[in-house]
Amino acid sequence: MAIKVMQVADEDLVRAATVGGSRSAEAKILQEVRLKRAQDWQTFAFRCGSMWFIGSTPDAKTERAMIEMAEELDEEE
Repeated sequence: MAIKVMQVADEDLVRAATVGGSRSAEAKILQEVRLKRAQDWQTFAFRCGSMWFIGSTPDAKTERAMIEMAEELDEEE
């Protein structure tokens, strides 16, 4: 299975946080995105394999590093 970096739309994150509850990973990511977005409005949530990342849109080098981290984590599990 090929791992990709996918930007998660705010609406999808809100929906997942609502379903998962206030202690879910999605709820925590949503809260962090909102806090960081108060300082930089170009802050987004990204999903890569089983990992979450928060920040601006990654360049190619950063995206590759994200994928490598996710692949390592998936190998450990």
